[in-house]
Amino acid sequence: MIAEENDPERRLLPEFDKTLAYRSDKLRQLHDYWRSKLKGREIPSRADIEPTEIPKLLPYTALIDVESNPRRFRWRLVGTHITGAMGYDYTGFYFDEKYSGPALIDLMAVYERVLQSKEPIRHFGRPTFADKHYAKYESTHLPLSRDGPSVDIIMVGLEFSFQ
Repeated sequence: MIAEENDPERRLLPEFDKTLAYRSDKLRQLHDYWRSKLKGREIPSRADIEPTEIPKLLPYTALIDVESNPRRFRWRLVGTHITGAMGYDYTGFYFDEKYSGPALIDLMAVYERVLQSKEPIRHFGRPTFADKHYAKYESTHLPLSRDGPSVDIIMVGLEFSFQ
């Protein structure tokens, strides 16, 4: 059974920050890097992202492929900080292969928000996610495009804290 949007059993209920007031220096740097690649466009191209330019940020970075018909999201690349915190390397898996019910609904909603807005988002919270309790996390989702107008890859910066 799929949980409704207001179901109290949902596991990932992030707070969104439209001001993009990053607390994490790493996420701020990743956002600044993304902005430097705009070059007058609404969304940077995936081809503009060069991992060798951001080596210290890679452990906190993931790339998510967006498929349209049907809508699915796949972890293309997941950094070591993220894999270590989640306890599993999700690289190559689709969201719906690893999550279902409330967790999948919550995860899909965050990524759909990026697709609809075509703008970066920052969210944070204190979730139970991937069966772990985190003191807090902060995340940014940065849209990328192969063709210009549509978001087909999302670059994610994610930092967990266990304090």
